[in-house]
Amino acid sequence: MEDAGGATLLAGSQDILISELNKASQCAACLIVVRGTQQGKRYELSARSMSVGRDTSSDIVIDDPKVSRRQATIQNEGGVVKLIDGGSTNGTYINDRKVCGGDSVTLGKEDMIKVGDTILKFLPQGALEIHYIGSLESRAHTDAMTRAYNKGYILEAMEAEFKRARALNTEFSLLVVDLDHFKRVNDTHGHDAGDQVLIEVSNILRIAVSANRGMLGRFGGEEFVALLPGHAEAAARELAESMRATLERHLIKYEEKTIRMTASMGVAAMTAATPSAKDLFKLADKAVYLAKDGGRNRVCCCPA
Repeated sequence: MEDAGGATLLAGSQDILISELNKASQCAACLIVVRGTQQGKRYELSARSMSVGRDTSSDIVIDDPKVSRRQATIQNEGGVVKLIDGGSTNGTYINDRKVCGGDSVTLGKEDMIKVGDTILKFLPQGALEIHYIGSLESRAHTDAMTRAYNKGYILEAMEAEFKRARALNTEFSLLVVDLDHFKRVNDTHGHDAGDQVLIEVSNILRIAVSANRGMLGRFGGEEFVALLPGHAEAAARELAESMRATLERHLIKYEEKTIRMTASMGVAAMTAATPSAKDLFKLADKAVYLAKDGGRNRVCCCPA
């Protein structure tokens, strides 16, 4: 006979399992790179049709020289996911069986898709593994304290977004945010207060950037970087000015203290003459120094 403690433990375990299954049920079907240069990366199959290929304009970009520019198409209709090879040079394989050009194959749980030297695993909508993988991926790519993306991930994303904008001839801007006199907060109120400042500032920035379909990363210390696809210089500067004003008005409460924080921001927009993502970042970083030299708590742009 099971004792009361064991019954309670079992009931608790069941509640946890039900909770995890409910979370998983909200996860879209996905492809996970199990072998390749982006091992562990997850692609959600949230659209009805998604292109797969080496071309930077593809919905799922596979950085593999043996993958065709237009390798295949993934179709998702009513939860039924199908793969259609696009007549690729080296072919598309599902569980080591070649998919002929134009043929449609329905994917099943844990089917292995091989394109070039890259292998992706398919997981259908609601698979419990997706929830766990998503949690692990989130922890690997985000800064634990501020919940912004970490430096490594934002640099990777910056390169990808730069290439995509260049290939599609679309706008792309970078915004660098540096908090003013942050060291003074740590020295005056302590490092716990400084952490609270970083958390609240990150929340304000992340909400505004996400609403504009951008990505926010913590670049180190008190510096943040926002990627703004589809934003020309004027739009990026307008967003930066809005965030700067919001930060200036925001009161940060820590214990019995009230802390005000301002930020200097630098904007740089990609042009046809911008050589690389790294050069674009240098321009945005230079603009931050112009803002600092100009008196802080302001937005400056640095022309390409």
